[in-house]
Amino acid sequence: MASTASAGPVDRSRQSAMIAVSVIFTFFGLAALILRLIGRFVITRRLGPDDWFMVAGMIFTLGYLIEILYGLKWNIGLHGSEDSLNDAVHLLQIVYSIQLTYNTVIYLVKTSIVVFYLRLATVDSSLRKSSLAVAAFLTLFYISSQTTTTLQCLPVQSNWDLVGKYTKKCINTEVYFYVLAVLNIIVDIVILALPINTLKDMKRGTRDKVVLFILFGVGGFSSISSIIRLYTIKVFTDSKDPFWDGVPINIWSMIEINVAVICASVPAMKPLFTKSIRDRAVTQRTQRSYNHQMMPLSGEERSGSALRSGRFRDRKEPTYSAHATGGTMGGSEEHIVGKLGGIEYEREFTVEESYIGSSKVLPQAKLSSSEKSMRS
Repeated sequence: MASTASAGPVDRSRQSAMIAVSVIFTFFGLAALILRLIGRFVITRRLGPDDWFMVAGMIFTLGYLIEILYGLKWNIGLHGSEDSLNDAVHLLQIVYSIQLTYNTVIYLVKTSIVVFYLRLATVDSSLRKSSLAVAAFLTLFYISSQTTTTLQCLPVQSNWDLVGKYTKKCINTEVYFYVLAVLNIIVDIVILALPINTLKDMKRGTRDKVVLFILFGVGGFSSISSIIRLYTIKVFTDSKDPFWDGVPINIWSMIEINVAVICASVPAMKPLFTKSIRDRAVTQRTQRSYNHQMMPLSGEERSGSALRSGRFRDRKEPTYSAHATGGTMGGSEEHIVGKLGGIEYEREFTVEESYIGSSKVLPQAKLSSSEKSMRS
């Protein structure tokens, strides 16, 4: 590496490719996340833990993009011979920062996917246990990898010391980053395989199966991106021009991250493109609004079986009695008997909740009613 910048023509082809790929894929990842959040609000009007993990992951992804764009000031993506000593020092600082950011993004995105699996695990205890185990492993893996990456060379300033100012003590970084990449690929495969048995047992229509096929297809591409990234790490570690040959690592890292975000967000977008699901969500919110207008006079409530019984008085109407049973994540049945002007009527309806891939779907309430004349 020369201590002064080269006066010859500058090859910016890899720099341009890195910027283009990073901006485009981050744009699509961010767009997918926004549509995911809108889809969640259409159904539940609130975000789950998996959504918040993904939001945090996208924030750090944007941070990753900012680090790359900031690197333009220091000639990121050029041959080492075209960088001055000052450029090289700042680029090494950016590389160090990117390593920590990448670890954080990967942890948040993968944890979001695993936490989402807990939505699918309401009737599959094995999936729940497996998901919790993987989530625990991801957390421990993140803490250990982040600590090791931070302290890969001591003192920390020696990571970007090119003039021998510090006495450097480093781990074998080549082996370390190989192992880190391989473990990430293994975790990708495990996460992809976790819900297969649960999804196979779900009775879904052709459209839903297509959604699941797309989900796993895109998820598989994310894993392939991780494998390609491993190859780019090998090229980088064997390179005599690391600043130039390190560019593909950033390219495939951005592809891997944003494809994972898109993959995890696609199912949650379905309500935006499926009218029946939107109608069901409106029906559910209307029913909830009706229930909120009723004031309990007496009764009892038990969680778990979700059994509630009691007498309710509408703010504007005569006395009602109600009975409801249901599970927290399964279905619920309600039996309402009312009396208005000498007419007694009975209404029964069922509200079910089910999940398609990673999307919460509320089927339309099934209503049946009868009216019986009675003596005043």
